Amino acid sequence: MILPLLVGLFLGAPLISREVEHGTHRFVWTQGVSRLRWALVKFGLVGAVTVLLAVVYALGVSWWYEPLAANGNGRFGYLWFDVQGIAPIGYTLFAVSQGIFAGTFARRVLPAMAVTLAGFAVVRIAVETLGRSRYMPAKTLNYGLASSQGPNPASSDWILSQGLRDGAGKLVRENAQVGCPPTNEDKSGASSCLEQMAHQGLGPGSHNWQVYQPGDRFWAFQSIETGIFLALAALLVFLAVRRIRHIA
Repeated sequence: MILPLLVGLFLGAPLISREVEHGTHRFVWTQGVSRLRWALVKFGLVGAVTVLLAVVYALGVSWWYEPLAANGNGRFGYLWFDVQGIAPIGYTLFAVSQGIFAGTFARRVLPAMAVTLAGFAVVRIAVETLGRSRYMPAKTLNYGLASSQGPNPASSDWILSQGLRDGAGKLVRENAQVGCPPTNEDKSGASSCLEQMAHQGLGPGSHNWQVYQPGDRFWAFQSIETGIFLALAALLVFLAVRRIRHIA
């Protein structure tokens, strides 16, 4: 989880801020190489190393987690989604570009690292908690208390919210599901279970309700989230280049 941030802190943040803090930018930027060319070469080299690290890391974790995902854990869980697939590449490039941009403002290594840490945490948490579940419209599943048409655990769906609704559709219990024996398999057991549910206020028409993102959308969500962070990284690099031109 913190590897992309560490790369941003120790590769991105010092890239510009160390030069300015030590005063070596006066020598570097007054030679035959222009500031723009110097910046693009430095950013390109750091970006190439960053991509290589991120690809090896992401593919390694994806390979390691594959048996667990196939065993029903799924790939959408918080923390697990963030450390596999292609998303870590976007996170890492974003962290590095944020460190570079922070260095053009802070102009000292430690403040640049502090800004990178705070900014990375804020953006990552905001995207994960506010944006990710809305990348694509969620699906809704309604099924009876004694129905055999319930969700398939092997589908690795991402459950956003669930509960029990009464016959009028009102949410009676949140984060709860009832699984009585299907009536076509065990009539007596299903009848007894439904009677117990009726005593608890779940009468005729009551059903399980679930809002979810299908498990087969994993790579679509990975692509969307990676694209968001790559776009942010490109924007920060562009702004950093503009800032370099104005550093005295």
